[in-house]
Amino acid sequence: MGVLVALLIAAVAPPSAYVDTGSAHVPLAITSWCWDARCGAPLGPSSRRAFVHRGATVRLEVKFDVLDANVSVGGAPTRAASRGREVTWKATRTGGLTAYVKYRRGWVIYTARLAFR
Repeated sequence: MGVLVALLIAAVAPPSAYVDTGSAHVPLAITSWCWDARCGAPLGPSSRRAFVHRGATVRLEVKFDVLDANVSVGGAPTRAASRGREVTWKATRTGGLTAYVKYRRGWVIYTARLAFR
């Protein structure tokens, strides 16, 4: 019975995502989500940090095709483009990274810290 419950919870969990820095894949924290008519808000602090070069293209990679995405870095909106399972933008500032990603099955807010090398 416990295995069945675990499988059901995993089936409605939001998808994970990571930032590809070119040299590492940094997993993002999930701060809130609604997926398949279920919602959650773990609201834990994110200690994950992605190091990128100033001006580099930052790639957020997810497991499903993105319908829409809004990205903020250091509290300021960033012009991001989404295509397929990627969201990209130019690294022009550092600070807290927040990405609101909308999918066919719901939405997820991912967080991390972005820092220059």
